[in-house]
Amino acid sequence: MNKRLIRPGSRLDHLAAMIQPSYSTIWDCCCDHGHLGMRLLKERCADQVIFVDLLENIMAALATKLALDFPQDQYSYQVRCDDIKNIQVPAQESQLFIIAGVGPHQTIEFIDSLCASAPDTVFDLLICSVHGNYAVRQALINQGYRLREERIVFDKNRFYEAIYLSKSADQPLVETGQQMWNWADPVHRDYWHRAVGHYQQKAKKDPAQFLPIIKRYELLRDSISQTGQHPTTASTLLPAS
Repeated sequence: MNKRLIRPGSRLDHLAAMIQPSYSTIWDCCCDHGHLGMRLLKERCADQVIFVDLLENIMAALATKLALDFPQDQYSYQVRCDDIKNIQVPAQESQLFIIAGVGPHQTIEFIDSLCASAPDTVFDLLICSVHGNYAVRQALINQGYRLREERIVFDKNRFYEAIYLSKSADQPLVETGQQMWNWADPVHRDYWHRAVGHYQQKAKKDPAQFLPIIKRYELLRDSISQTGQHPTTASTLLPAS
């Protein structure tokens, strides 16, 4: 089976599978009910998992469940009911921040806030935004992040890009995606058409901004269909949302 062909209902499974243990701390940001963080806690992917979300009732329920299923004499975790933008990244090594399930504007705000809070502290990111991946990737490139792994994820009739990043990674990050594409896979072709359709709609109101992005995706398609590989030439950043 092509490992890039992600089956429905598997988004959290594949996010968990991408993480290379072991971190000192994993921050499960916008954690909702905490399913991903609990899996990482159970699998000992980090010495400590910190769950962060703004919803008081959900975080209270999560704290109760954690107390029952993960006794603190065996597991180390924290539950923080807070805005990610209030986090001051501690000056410690081997940290991973997961930001999943929110839109591109919030995702970019969270990335920039974390980086600004500790400009001299190095930490990894695992990003899975809802839409707007081109702009999210630009923000990551601007912050100096490079690619560890990326996957196209199809879950409950919705596409996501799961992007695992480090400033010390070997591969450059590309706005349209790089290693995740397999043009022989009809799921990937479907995702390409949806992404281009999204920017075609935006280009009706702002062609100067969005037509160049469409051309980038067309270049991607032509290159992959001909060679099976993403174009490796350097690109100029284009504004997007």
